[in-house]
Amino acid sequence: MTSSRTRTLFQILIPVIIYVLIGNARSIQPNPFIPGAVIAVYMVVPVVAGILFGARVGLLVGIFGTLANALSPAGSAFEFAAIVPHGVMGFSAGCLRGKMPTPFVAGTILVGHVLNIVSYRVFGLIDGSAPLNFYALAAEALIGMMTVYVIVTIYRLGFGYTFD
Repeated sequence: MTSSRTRTLFQILIPVIIYVLIGNARSIQPNPFIPGAVIAVYMVVPVVAGILFGARVGLLVGIFGTLANALSPAGSAFEFAAIVPHGVMGFSAGCLRGKMPTPFVAGTILVGHVLNIVSYRVFGLIDGSAPLNFYALAAEALIGMMTVYVIVTIYRLGFGYTFD
């Protein structure tokens, strides 16, 4: 295997492991606004992977990280329904990296939140007639965006990358 392929494999494998570790952390709290779901702090991982390593890596981290987490002890129907949304979210971040400043690219986490809600409704995991607390979802997304920016900044400082 060439060093480029090895590097790409690690760029995918390490974030997938981080995704599953965060998804199985005992500190993950139930989502008070979507019964049966959890506060999805691990959603930042595919976005960070996409920003740092590109669209393909972001897509694969989103898909395989969510799938692995769905199959783990922390897995649920919500995790299975989130596989495609999290892949799209990581892919979107990778497509926008370098074209927009990182704080705006971090906003692709909103794509994941919107697609999650759509997917949850399509699969019947949340009641379509029940009102959603959009303020709570917006707060979760904003915290996720800030987290993405901080993680990307720390990574770039540690490895000598310049800012967008």
